[in-house]
Amino acid sequence: MRITTTLTLCLVAFFALGQDATDERMYRAYLAPQKATDAWKQAIADRQAAVQSDPKNSQAVFQLALAQFGLLSATMRFRDEDLFDEYYEATVDNLKSLTAACKSWGDPHALLSAVYGLKMGYSPMQGMFLGSKSNSLTERAKKLSPQSPLVWKVYANSKFFTPEMWGGDLVEALEAYEACIRFYESNPPQLKFNWMYLDALAFQGQAYLKNGDTGKAIASYEKALQAEPNFGWVRDVLLPAARKQASR
Repeated sequence: MRITTTLTLCLVAFFALGQDATDERMYRAYLAPQKATDAWKQAIADRQAAVQSDPKNSQAVFQLALAQFGLLSATMRFRDEDLFDEYYEATVDNLKSLTAACKSWGDPHALLSAVYGLKMGYSPMQGMFLGSKSNSLTERAKKLSPQSPLVWKVYANSKFFTPEMWGGDLVEALEAYEACIRFYESNPPQLKFNWMYLDALAFQGQAYLKNGDTGKAIASYEKALQAEPNFGWVRDVLLPAARKQASR
């Protein structure tokens, strides 16, 4: 679903809505050990219904884009590029409408940067023209919303996954993951059914491990499991690998 209606209610976007059944559906889909395509698609349908009932509400459009981004991210796990392509353009269009209408809100800029990052993951050659766009969006997002955990998560991922020769920086990535997690934890209610918080902890651990700090990597993974004991990726894969490395 693409949003073409002019957005006028940007102010509401600065106030997080309470978690609902759709947040829980996305959270469970993120944790699922197998493909959870139907759950992500249902979450998108839920968010589309909210937009249709109030098409000028920027918060509703942003929540839709978040659900779309969740599905796009999930396709990377199973390398389902056809499904990615099915939802990519609509997600970009929705986020472009938000960045145009809500010029002082950083989160849509960061999320659009992240979507471009996923596109480059499938098509590295796209980096020739999407790379600079993605970087500019992230830098703008940091200036607009310097206390947004989502902004810092996107920045951290960018620095972690980008090769050093193209601007990647492991130290900056770790600092950004720390900021992201700190800002998430400064508002405990937003941790409930928050798959992005778990994802940030998982990748923080991987960044620590890559930096040679197995102790901090293990601590990140253990914190993730304290938040969600059924986080199978961390429990069954990442944490055992880190402990094995630490015992060498």
